[in-house]
Amino acid sequence: MKKIDLHTHTIASDGSFTPQELVKAAVEQGLAAVAITDHDSLAGVQPALEIGKELEIEVVPGIELTTYYQGQRIDILGYYIDLDSPQLNEVLDKLQRAREVRAKQILAKLANLDVELDFKRLKKIAGDTGVGRPHIARLMVEDEYVTDMQTAFDDYLEDGGPAYVPKYQLTPSEAVKLLKQAGGIPVLAHPGVIDNRELVIELLEQEDFAGIEAYYSQHNQAETDYYLQLATEYDLLVTGGSDCHGPANEDKYLLGRVDVPYKLLEQLKKG
Repeated sequence: MKKIDLHTHTIASDGSFTPQELVKAAVEQGLAAVAITDHDSLAGVQPALEIGKELEIEVVPGIELTTYYQGQRIDILGYYIDLDSPQLNEVLDKLQRAREVRAKQILAKLANLDVELDFKRLKKIAGDTGVGRPHIARLMVEDEYVTDMQTAFDDYLEDGGPAYVPKYQLTPSEAVKLLKQAGGIPVLAHPGVIDNRELVIELLEQEDFAGIEAYYSQHNQAETDYYLQLATEYDLLVTGGSDCHGPANEDKYLLGRVDVPYKLLEQLKKG
């Protein structure tokens, strides 16, 4: 069976693979296709498409938009989007600017906790991508305030933590509309992570999703079966992926570890 992975991240958001490294790793894993779905960023897609042509592996252009509904984070995947969509890129630019403002606010909170970090060095770590919490965590490790990135999140940066700052928030409706304007296919990401089945059903009933991510690295078999059933009930496409974040995130170096059949990609292309 040809396998695919439709949920991966690169250094364009919070992954540790470059787009080129991720595509090469997908080839090494024997995958027939891989989707680049960075958080609120398209920066990794074109480089991945180019190396994909060289290595003769199918690369699916995608994104994962972060939204919030009733205080709950709801991630929405978008596939086969127009990378030049003016509406989508305008919102992504706004999100990236907001990330920099947020990063400065987090650094100020950390300074009050006797964790002094240099913003210029933080920007250097982030490179061309928007500054995010993983970059702050990496700098905390470099400056020996913590021993590893997970500790940085656990002790300081996690949602509700002492240095947490909420970010500019899209709603699910806004995200779905943006993806459709960009010619994309909106998919509800990892519904099991939401951990509220009533809320998942509410979202499926009120938002114009085209699909649901039933196969996922943190879904057990019972959850996978349940979301496959929901896909049938609501006439939704089914997708799946690992949510690989690369080798720097050992618990998230999951590329190709979820059995996602290629036929799902064929169905996704048909819309």
